[in-house]
Amino acid sequence: MADWEVKRQALAALVARRMGFADPIELAPQDRAAVDREVEALADRGNPADTEPADPEAAQLHRAVAAYRAARQLRADEDNVHLAERGEVFAPEDDA
Repeated sequence: MADWEVKRQALAALVARRMGFADPIELAPQDRAAVDREVEALADRGNPADTEPADPEAAQLHRAVAAYRAARQLRADEDNVHLAERGEVFAPEDDA
């Protein structure tokens, strides 16, 4: 399992617990989808420059979001490198 997947699973477990669910793997599909949406929403709006909350549970969530965001960004960077190696990356100014 890739690092970003491990980080995402850890974040999903925290989010599921926060939403009142048990282990995300055992959730019904609609509940799992709700957890997945919340995971991505947290990762999209999280700001790594924010200070860590004093509350231990919120701090753990903050760290998990930051770790997943970093792993997700690293994965995107690696994907871009692979595309560039094949000559499939274009500069943003080339977009019309």
